[in-house]
Amino acid sequence: MRKYVLLFLLLTFTLSQLSAQSGKISREDRSFLVDFLTVTQQDLLQTISDLSETEWLTKPSDGGWSPAECMEHIVEAEKAVFKQVKKALDGPSGTDDLSARDGWLMCKVVDRGTKVKTPLPPSSAAPSKVKLVEAFKASRKEIFRFLADKKLPLRTHYGKSPYGKADAYQLLLVIAGHSMRHTNQILETVAIVN
Repeated sequence: MRKYVLLFLLLTFTLSQLSAQSGKISREDRSFLVDFLTVTQQDLLQTISDLSETEWLTKPSDGGWSPAECMEHIVEAEKAVFKQVKKALDGPSGTDDLSARDGWLMCKVVDRGTKVKTPLPPSSAAPSKVKLVEAFKASRKEIFRFLADKKLPLRTHYGKSPYGKADAYQLLLVIAGHSMRHTNQILETVAIVN
């Protein structure tokens, strides 16, 4: 029995090493990413669908963003980060294994207590809710279509996250976590103004 356990462990290790060298993500990582993107999309759309026009446009007195501005920022940031994912895949591959940082990176992105200076502040005149929702849905649809390619070497191509170097898989986690972060901001804003 012990011989079979050792053989199984050796085989598992070998397969994980081959997967790491090819840069392909595991079935579990793919499933987690798709689920995270799906849930954050549903949560954001549900959160803003319940807002009145007044709630949609009202800014908190502390100078924070209105829900409309948060949504505009989410849409613009997703485009920018997804562009960075594709650019990373066009670049040379590497051998750095950053996968141990997945959870840490997601926690940093989602944590509203961690402030980050954004290069993508909202414009002075946010587009309508309908246009922003359409743009957000189109962005996520493009990401899901992209992820249908199971051979993408997402673990061996790198870009920059707000917290340093990240592989392309982690940048996709940033997209989902970022929308969660700002969905929470929208909920905080609505709670303050009501």
